[in-house]
Amino acid sequence: MSTTSTHSIGKPMADSNTAPDVTQTGSTELSPRTRIARLILVYHFTLIGISSVFYILKGFDFEEFTTLIGILAPVTALYGGAVFRFIGRSITEPNLSGQNNTPINGLVKWLVNGHFIAMLSLISLKALAPNILNFQDMTMFLTLVESALGVYMGNIILALFEDGKKAG
Repeated sequence: MSTTSTHSIGKPMADSNTAPDVTQTGSTELSPRTRIARLILVYHFTLIGISSVFYILKGFDFEEFTTLIGILAPVTALYGGAVFRFIGRSITEPNLSGQNNTPINGLVKWLVNGHFIAMLSLISLKALAPNILNFQDMTMFLTLVESALGVYMGNIILALFEDGKKAG
């Protein structure tokens, strides 16, 4: 009888102790900022990786590849810098990573995904179908996409990851 009572008591206590630990570590649910930060980093490093694969497969010559990386690297560094600064601050300021703006979240995800798809489409089109899109046109369109979406993305990134000073 005592084993039954300890077993029934032990089980609810174990369940109640594990549930908060999972949510405190954030392993199952990430804040919207963390998800967007992860998307931005993965997408931009993916663009550089795919561009490198296309270069290896002779989709770009050396001059084109270096020019393309010259276009992608500063934007990746800009977004990555803001994201890494946010990640660093979220370690020292735990309340920062829990903030979320759910209504804006959908728009930001749409812009991040759209920005990535536009960039990937242009790079892939030039590498896989150079008769349709030559390198000069690709760089012109990449510059247009970066100028148009990049300015808005930069403002959104700044708003998402830099307002911890106002809240603290």
